[in-house]
Amino acid sequence: MAESAAQAPDRPLTLEEKKAAARERARAAREAQQQGAGAGLEVTDAAAQYIRQCADREGMAHAVRLRIHAGGCSGLEYSIDLVPEGTVAEASERQIESNGVTVYLDLKSAIYVSGSIIDYTTSLMRRGFVIKNPNATSTCSCGDSFGV
Repeated sequence: MAESAAQAPDRPLTLEEKKAAARERARAAREAQQQGAGAGLEVTDAAAQYIRQCADREGMAHAVRLRIHAGGCSGLEYSIDLVPEGTVAEASERQIESNGVTVYLDLKSAIYVSGSIIDYTTSLMRRGFVIKNPNATSTCSCGDSFGV
């Protein structure tokens, strides 16, 4: 399965293939958690700078909570929220440090974003977070939602 997941097929994945891929991601996330590793999530310099800037303006911690919800054009969508000072990870969350910013990530969402890079971009057409997710098998044109 690892070889077939590495190469995108020329056809849509079957339900069984999607289930197998989800089981593999869940297994990898559990192993990483048992070894004390994070979800393999990285925050770029630009994203960290923007998070710190917003947090300072709002009087919040230099931290965000990243969640994955059902929705969007591709089936799943990202949610990123600032968190108050003094926030600690809940029992069902991971606390990941990257570039001086803390990311709180629930275990269910960690399965979908393991290995991802959170970036922040500004251009004439778009300003906002861009999540480069190696687990996504499809994305919508705006990049706010994805499928696995």
